[in-house]
Amino acid sequence: MTFRVGLIGNRAHQMSYGPVLEKRSDCKIVAAAEHRPDKARPLAERFGVPCAADYDAVLEDPEVDLVSIATDFYLKRPLIKKAIACGKHVLVDKPLCRTVREAREIIQAAQGSRVKVVLSYPFRFQAPFARLSQALRSGEYGKIASYAHHSIRQFPDSDLMAYVSYPTPARVNGGGELMNLGSHPVDYLYSVLGHPRRVYARMENLYWDEYKAFGTEDMATLLCDYGTFSALIVTGRSKVQKEVPAVNAIDVACEGRWVRVDGPLYTVNGDPVQVPPAPLPPGPACVQHLIDCILNDAAPQTGLQNGLAVTEIVTAGYQSARSGGFIDLPLKDENHPLIAPDEQVIDGLLD
Repeated sequence: MTFRVGLIGNRAHQMSYGPVLEKRSDCKIVAAAEHRPDKARPLAERFGVPCAADYDAVLEDPEVDLVSIATDFYLKRPLIKKAIACGKHVLVDKPLCRTVREAREIIQAAQGSRVKVVLSYPFRFQAPFARLSQALRSGEYGKIASYAHHSIRQFPDSDLMAYVSYPTPARVNGGGELMNLGSHPVDYLYSVLGHPRRVYARMENLYWDEYKAFGTEDMATLLCDYGTFSALIVTGRSKVQKEVPAVNAIDVACEGRWVRVDGPLYTVNGDPVQVPPAPLPPGPACVQHLIDCILNDAAPQTGLQNGLAVTEIVTAGYQSARSGGFIDLPLKDENHPLIAPDEQVIDGLLD
């Protein structure tokens, strides 16, 4: 079977996942759409297909089976809902959306549908992170005493905006780096440990005037209370003097064991542990997971309910940063505090 693919939007990782889809023998890119001309031109030139300004042109195209959605976050709800209504399977460049209300509307739209929606969270498919997840969920290391995940991208001064379309006003993408980069470690934490009882968060403007101009954070600290232990996430974009690797390290203190995952390294009490390599690199593995779910009619690991959970935890983080205190889960108030009440859901384009 060959899946005919439409590329929707050209933000963040479309130029990462598009080539993955392009290289697959069972996928063929046949269409694209992007409402901004400056983003549409490189999409059309790179993949050799016409790029429509109207997203519906791709979503309603009977020659499209699967869409890759990489847009600003406020557009995710209407596009995913429309894709489901049109019977298109969906790969979504994380996160699912900006607000809890948007997430609930997407889930409601998917009820009774056989469409598969997969969020691209590659941490889950990196071999050391998958090994740690299995060990912690099975209780292999006994009781957890503490958990800390540092997930930080580091950019030389002036290189930030050449790489990403961030920062933006909170009404567009739901905040700063807790919403964006932070959704990766939050997704991973939720996949391993589930919902925390409550969260506490701090947002900082430490490095980038671009974020400060929009009142959003370039660094965030999120503390998740699980009752018998706490889990810490530190995430964001820091500024460095020269190009250096991203920081992506987890430390877990358990019964008699200190377990550390640092990129490809996995250690227990400082001793290296050999972890078999993953069948595919993380990006291609996200795409393969979607294809497998379609062919086997299986529930995605990184599906809509997972997307809702991440949205709830992140929203609680922004509420905590605003109030200065802990926020209990499930949320009593599901509104995102950086977004006006009448824009918790947006219909139409903002740019």
